Amino acid sequence: MAVEDVARAKSGMRPTVIAVAAVPLLFLLSGLAIRYAAFASVSPDPSLAAYARAFCKWDCSWYVGISEQGYERFPIPGRSNVGRWGFFPLYPMLVAAVRTILPFSTIAIATAASLACGYVSCLVAWPLMDRNMRAYVLYCAFLLSGPFSFYFATFLTEPLFVLLTSCLFLALKRSNHLAAGLSCALLSATRVVGVLAVFALVIRMFEEHRAKGGSAIGFPRWLLGRPDLIIAILISPAGLFAYMLYLYVTVGDGFAFVHVQRAFGRVAGNPLLFLWAGLSYHPGAGWWPSAPQWSASTAIVGLALAAVLAARRQIGAALFCAMSIILPLTSNLASMVRYVVGLAPLTMLTAVLLSGSKATLVAALIVVLFTCYFMTEAWLGGYLALV
Repeated sequence: MAVEDVARAKSGMRPTVIAVAAVPLLFLLSGLAIRYAAFASVSPDPSLAAYARAFCKWDCSWYVGISEQGYERFPIPGRSNVGRWGFFPLYPMLVAAVRTILPFSTIAIATAASLACGYVSCLVAWPLMDRNMRAYVLYCAFLLSGPFSFYFATFLTEPLFVLLTSCLFLALKRSNHLAAGLSCALLSATRVVGVLAVFALVIRMFEEHRAKGGSAIGFPRWLLGRPDLIIAILISPAGLFAYMLYLYVTVGDGFAFVHVQRAFGRVAGNPLLFLWAGLSYHPGAGWWPSAPQWSASTAIVGLALAAVLAARRQIGAALFCAMSIILPLTSNLASMVRYVVGLAPLTMLTAVLLSGSKATLVAALIVVLFTCYFMTEAWLGGYLALV
């Protein structure tokens, strides 16, 4: 749909069209250069193959295993009790499908696919940001050349998750409910929180019903009279249900993706207690925050940005983002930085807020590009807050 916007542009709009396509490409290349410089400073092997392998850390190795070997069956004689079931299948399946066609390694294909997802995500963000060029530039810089751009340059689900989330909210903006339902179905096969986007879909339907003069109490009846809307809602969790069926048939437990979390140290608890434990955890001397403090602070910032979305009457996006933070927060703070960075409505909102003036835009761009190098070094060094 974003490409359709570009295709419809008249000749007088060609400079804008070129800029919309060129800006993310520029930051894609600059991000590659900055991250490679950080990699070369710590690696004795400067090859591109070593570069791709070096960025494959933490969950990346699980996705490589799924793409190459599939999921384990249960029981597993002589093996660890930690299985791959907690990692959802859509992105590994896509990489495996491409690998059957192209003669490249899994990590090379996944790296290229993640960069492509990041680039297309920027194009989709253009109409979502109401064609605000300053905000668009900052968003592209953050996604492709920013301090967390390594998440979008290796085999993690964030690139596909951001792309599908952007497609979903663009479909909702255009009242294309079936496209939004399909995007939600794909999201639910990418990460478990993806299924929560169905609430944004229903809220958008309710807003449209009210805009036409309908009453709140009459919404269910109106909804039942629209088969297309019912279909959109019903297909939204299709990805999650398909994965649960696969787990039930192969493992014997449709909720294996939940139960295996205990093997990763994730135990259900009070999110407020996890936040407090993270904020108060500072065992060493010095002023630099600990990894739990970074994670807890990021969760709080993410929830605050979700509140700003709600204040701007973007209720569906606000609810989706808040629930996508709170749900993993009920187990612990692990991967919280990655989860918040991967919520496209929050990063778009941040870009809009920081690009309000030219001065803040320039300052934000400098910080974004400057910190890319050092955060990449931290990722390559295994800094726990970035897991």
